Amino acid sequence: MKSHDLMTAVAAACAVAALAGCAANPGAQKTLVIYHHGSPTPGIEAAQKAFEAKYPDTKVIREKDDALANMRKVTDLGKLADIVYTDDYSIIPPVMFPKYADFWIRYAHDEMTIAYAPNSKYANEINGDNWYKVLQRPGVKWGIADPNAGPDGYFSLGQIMLSNIYYKDGRIFNNLVAANTAITASESEGRYTIDCPENLNPKASKVVIRPDPETLYPMILAGDIDYAFGYMGSVIGEGPAGIKTVALPAQVNLSDLSLVSSVYNRVTINMFSDRADRRITVNLGAKANGLTIPLNAPNKQGAADFLEIFLGPVGQNALKGVHITPLSPAETNDLAKAPEKLRPLLKQGQ
Repeated sequence: MKSHDLMTAVAAACAVAALAGCAANPGAQKTLVIYHHGSPTPGIEAAQKAFEAKYPDTKVIREKDDALANMRKVTDLGKLADIVYTDDYSIIPPVMFPKYADFWIRYAHDEMTIAYAPNSKYANEINGDNWYKVLQRPGVKWGIADPNAGPDGYFSLGQIMLSNIYYKDGRIFNNLVAANTAITASESEGRYTIDCPENLNPKASKVVIRPDPETLYPMILAGDIDYAFGYMGSVIGEGPAGIKTVALPAQVNLSDLSLVSSVYNRVTINMFSDRADRRITVNLGAKANGLTIPLNAPNKQGAADFLEIFLGPVGQNALKGVHITPLSPAETNDLAKAPEKLRPLLKQGQ
């Protein structure tokens, strides 16, 4: 073969090889799509950094929203996610089982608190014994997340209702919530049911309702409201500098797993949905974070690889930094359905 012909053949072969390589590997970088809420963000970010260093061929894409909104993206909008986080593991089954998920992982627990700032009215007086009295005072404004949007709001309502029991004052929920909104509550034989209608209808400027608590914290610093209900992990991890918190007793703050059956379960919350088949009833439990890998997740292996890091020391240490307490080992409803790679990090839960 002449030199010119040889060079032409080699060039052609290289071109074909290059084209073949492009065709065979048009998108060399895979993706891992994560839907999550606010409070575990530091743990997720720490795991993402370690994951992308270990698996450079995979790019992590995160969408942050309320827990129910994230799950509805999968169940209602047909979006594909590889991991879905929620600030209440117990709503994964009623929303996603059996069509979109078949297991949950409960990986940490948090506690409820009340956020405020140095400029909040009566900031120098409020504590775990008198907070509900302070919030009832004239001129004091406070905020809560929308209970129909997800756990942020309905855990806060549960916290207020538990205060009726702990402080032995049956008027607390009525004076704070029912008197100022369309949210109602009833009691029967020591058990309480809270009903959240479609229109929560705050009746006065005393109460502000927003989709999520993270939007309430800046309002405190600005002086628009004085206090807001939220998770400790959310306030510490997502709140702006200068926000303070009220330490509440375990019987109220939903932090004690041993109080679930005897105390927390005495409260039930009914959340409104525009469709009857999507209305959710939650039997109040401990503030426990959860996650799942949807059945139609495109990158289940990547999800398992990521969660191996998140459920390990990297993720756990980052969560501890925002006052979220990891469960070690984490718990699952079904070890057989959890990814095999994660089973050494899990135990069978209830």
